[in-house]
Amino acid sequence: MSNKDLHSHLLSIIQTLPSDYKPWGSVERWEDENQSYPDCSSGCKHYLILEGNLGYDWGVCSNKKSPRAGLLTFEHQAGYECFEQDDDDD
Repeated sequence: MSNKDLHSHLLSIIQTLPSDYKPWGSVERWEDENQSYPDCSSGCKHYLILEGNLGYDWGVCSNKKSPRAGLLTFEHQAGYECFEQDDDDD
């Protein structure tokens, strides 16, 4: 299976939650001068990146307070609710 096919397959089987950003859930995501909503790819200290090529887009949330705790997560799927900046991520 190619990386593109695997990525598409994972997108088709991931668990989605209402608290996820659209199109996976119901949370609108926007960025303007006054408000920005980070996602997992923005350096959340709880987002554990998968090894290999999948790590470019996929990880697992390790924040036990998050609805996505322990779930396979696409990097732009979630983040605002339990996001915490990784200060070591430079």
